[in-house]
Amino acid sequence: MKRLLILIFVIALFSCVQTDEENIVARVNDIKLTMDEFKANFSDNEWNNITVEEKKEFIRDWVQLTLLAQEADLLEISQSNRIKQRIKSAEINIKANALIAAKLTDVTVSEDELFNYYKIHKSEYQISFKEYKVQRIFTKEKAKLKGIFDAIKTTSFKDAAIEYSEETAGKNGGYIGFLSQKNAHENIWNALASLKKYHYTSVETNRGFYILRFYDTRTVYANKTFLEVKDKIRETVTKKKKEEVYNNLIKELKNKSEITISI
Repeated sequence: MKRLLILIFVIALFSCVQTDEENIVARVNDIKLTMDEFKANFSDNEWNNITVEEKKEFIRDWVQLTLLAQEADLLEISQSNRIKQRIKSAEINIKANALIAAKLTDVTVSEDELFNYYKIHKSEYQISFKEYKVQRIFTKEKAKLKGIFDAIKTTSFKDAAIEYSEETAGKNGGYIGFLSQKNAHENIWNALASLKKYHYTSVETNRGFYILRFYDTRTVYANKTFLEVKDKIRETVTKKKKEEVYNNLIKELKNKSEITISI
């Protein structure tokens, strides 16, 4: 819809001023569309990426709108004060947007600005993850699992770990502290994630077999690294700088202008 409104304004503008340029891409009666006028409806980036089919579609839209605009002129609809005011408003809008675009083109953000913003707002870029406080029993032999399970049932998980676990932690009852996803074997982590608190299960890994239980959980917060959030920070800082440029431009223009508002 925005593109159509711009087209309507372009048609109204060029219906009054004809060109003698030879590079005509379309013509409707006495109205011509030159390549320069055609390209003016797109930014450089848009023009470089637009497809042939999209260009044809634009021309079709231009032809249709030109036909409608010419008919409006014949019926003198375009001479009404209301339509003239809307054309004037469209012209103001296009000029204003062109000025803003020109002022914002040179807005850049340095690496130092990005890193300084990160240091100040580091706490805004956090990730959270869950950790399980784990107790486990390790054995290399699958055949021993049934005996260990029986020992847990008749004594306790701690006593079974002290007696049967084949790793150093077993001497302390199998308590190994908190495990996070990044420092746990995938099979162990998946088992913990599907396990109920205080319940236990066995898991096979490339080292052997673990009987696992967890008895506490916690949520840990950590700051993302600068590289992880650099692109997001660039967007934020660039937006802030553009807003600052825009606000300063409006302030400057107001200071050197006479403005009265009567409503």
